[in-house]
Amino acid sequence: MRHILYLVVLFSFVIHPCFADMNWEHLTLKISTNDQTQAIALLTKALYNVQYDATRTVEDFIRAHPDRESRLMSQLYGHKTTQYYLTDGTIEYGFQLSLTPEIMTLLLPATEPTQLVVPMLCPYCGQEWPTGKKPPEGLQLKPKEIVTIDYTGIVIDCRGLNITPSLFPRILTETFKEVYSINFTDTQYLVERGLVTYIKGDAYDNARIGFNPLRIDALATVGDRPTDVRISSADAQRIHGSKNNLSLLEECRVVIIFGQ
Repeated sequence: MRHILYLVVLFSFVIHPCFADMNWEHLTLKISTNDQTQAIALLTKALYNVQYDATRTVEDFIRAHPDRESRLMSQLYGHKTTQYYLTDGTIEYGFQLSLTPEIMTLLLPATEPTQLVVPMLCPYCGQEWPTGKKPPEGLQLKPKEIVTIDYTGIVIDCRGLNITPSLFPRILTETFKEVYSINFTDTQYLVERGLVTYIKGDAYDNARIGFNPLRIDALATVGDRPTDVRISSADAQRIHGSKNNLSLLEECRVVIIFGQ
């Protein structure tokens, strides 16, 4: 069935010119074509080509989770359509598809336990818990507070680096410890907002990160499809260094700036 769909999409590109664009700031797919009947095929192709994470596209993920494909296809029928009249008298149709929250819900990967990069403290005595020692069952260690400013969001500045936007990127330390990923988020915020917002240019007073975000300069991006970002260990500790900042991660209040 998938091969038939791709043949239809390919045919539509040859006969009916179209334009596809992924708006990474608003997590919205936009398609323009003069053939209204090809909307679902074109939206499917565009969505399947979206980079999912460092190693997969959305198509790769759906192939590994075929039970979600039928539900995903039903969501594609909920796209918004706009009709334009061009100067040559022809009609162009614009199709817009938001990936949040319904489609994002179907694309969520499994989460894994994570460890913070700041020292963990005993909640009773306040002393650092020995590294590698498992706490007794029911004892919840607390992270060491090393940041006193209540930031309103987190900005990772990747300008000048080669980066590929994706739905589920990771922020890593120099030694590849996770600083931010789906594993640090609350699912409700994740499906409503997406893991990150990508912005070209600067991000001042952005609604997602507020007026006083913590600003971090990225060191490098990682991989053949460089979706993941490396930052310094010191900056990683700043991100994990307060309850407020950890709440920002849970609420997906993270922006990645890219471009030149």
